[in-house]
Amino acid sequence: MNSNLFSAVKDKQVLVTIDRSSIIFHILIVLVLTGLATNFFTEYGIGGFNKYAIKHLAVFSIILLSSVCWKLRLMSTSVLFIIMVYINIVSSTIYLPFRLQDPNLNFEGYFSRVEMIVFVMALLLAVFEKLWHQFMVIGYNTAFISACIILYPELSIGKYILAFILISSVGAISFFVFSRVIRLQNELQKQHQLVQAQNEELMELTTFRKDIMKIIAHDLKTPIHNISMLTTIIRNANSNKDRKNYLELLQQSIDKTYGMLDNLLNWSMQNDETLKSYMDINLYELIENIREQYDQNLDEKKLKLVNGVDKEFNLFYSKEVFQTVLRNLMTNAIKFSPQNQRILIDNIEEDEFYSLRVHNVAQDVDDKKLLQINAGEMVTSSLGTKKEKGSGKGLFICKRMLKNNNAILNLSKKGNGVTAEIQIFKSIPLNQGLGVA
Repeated sequence: MNSNLFSAVKDKQVLVTIDRSSIIFHILIVLVLTGLATNFFTEYGIGGFNKYAIKHLAVFSIILLSSVCWKLRLMSTSVLFIIMVYINIVSSTIYLPFRLQDPNLNFEGYFSRVEMIVFVMALLLAVFEKLWHQFMVIGYNTAFISACIILYPELSIGKYILAFILISSVGAISFFVFSRVIRLQNELQKQHQLVQAQNEELMELTTFRKDIMKIIAHDLKTPIHNISMLTTIIRNANSNKDRKNYLELLQQSIDKTYGMLDNLLNWSMQNDETLKSYMDINLYELIENIREQYDQNLDEKKLKLVNGVDKEFNLFYSKEVFQTVLRNLMTNAIKFSPQNQRILIDNIEEDEFYSLRVHNVAQDVDDKKLLQINAGEMVTSSLGTKKEKGSGKGLFICKRMLKNNNAILNLSKKGNGVTAEIQIFKSIPLNQGLGVA
C-alpha cells in the first residue's frame, strides 16, 4: 500500500460511522440479543442447563451488560460494537474441543457455520471499524482452522484450505477496496471542506463590502452636513462679499467631499490584493488633511483639535484603512465631546507596536459598551451631546479592518474622558496575511 493510501487510512479509517443515535445500530443490538436468547432456550430445551446453554447465557449477559453501560454513556459505541463482534467470533470457536466430544456432532456443518459467522463479522468490522481488524480476524481464523486440522483430521484438507482462502482473500480484498473507498471519501470530504471554506470566505467578503458601503455613508455625513450649512449661510448672507467668501468655502468643501468619495468608492471596488498595498504615511500630515473635513463640526461645538503627533513620524501601513478608522474615531470624539473642550491626538512607540491615540472628554461613559466594543461586539448607538445619531456599526467595522491588517483598536476610560488607541504591530505573524478580506 502506498504512502498516500496509508495517510488516507490514517485520516479516517472508518467507512461508515455509527453513533448513539443510529437506528441501525440499535436494531443490530436487539437482533444479537434476540439471537443469543433463542440459542440459549434451544440448547436448554435439548439438553437442559448444559455447557452450551451456559455459553449462550454468558455471552447474552456480557452483551446486555455492555449495552446498558453504553446507554449510560459509560462505554463508547465503537467499544460496544467490537465487544459484540469479537465475542460472537470467540464464543463460536473457543469450545471446539467440547464440540468434538459430542457424539451427535455434524462437524462439517459446525465448521461451515463458524466460518460463516467469521465471514459476516469480518465484513461488519470492515465497514464500521478500523481496517486493521481484518488482519486480526484473518489471524484468529487461521489459528482456528489449524486447530481443526489437528483435532479433526477426518474432514478433507481441501475444505480447510478452501475456507482459509475464502476468509483470508475476502478479508484482504475488503481491506484494500475499502481503503481506496475511504481515500476517495477523504478526498471528497476535503473538497467539500474547501468549497465550504471558499463559500464562507465569499460570504465574509460580501459582508465586508456591505460594511465598507456603510462606512462610506458614515464618513460622508459630516462633509455633506457642512455643505448643507454653507448653502444656508450663503442664502442668508447680507453682502456680496460675504456671499463670495462663503462660496469659496463651499467650493473647497465640495472638492474635498468629492475627493473623499472618489477615494472611498475606488477603495471599496478594488480587489483583495490591492487592499493589501501598504505605503509610507506621515501621520501628522494625514491628521491635518482629515482635520479640514471636520472644521465646520469643530467650530459648531467650539471644540479644539490638537494634533500632538510627531511631525517626522512615518508609518508603513494601508492609508485607506488608517484614514477610514481615524475619521470614525474623530467623528465619535466630536459627537460625544461637550462644548468648549479639546480633542487630543498623539502617538507613542512601544517595543512591539506603534500607537496612535485619540483622547476626548466624554460624559456618562457606558463601561459595559466599552467592554463590548473591545470584545468585537456590535453595540446600540448612543446619542451625542447634541443628540447626534449613529448606526453603532462604525467601531465594529473598524476593529475588524484593523484586525485583518495586523492592528487592534481598544477603547478605555481615562479620567473624565475616553481614549481610543490604535496599536499597529511591528512584526507580522507568518500565518497572517495583510489585507481586509
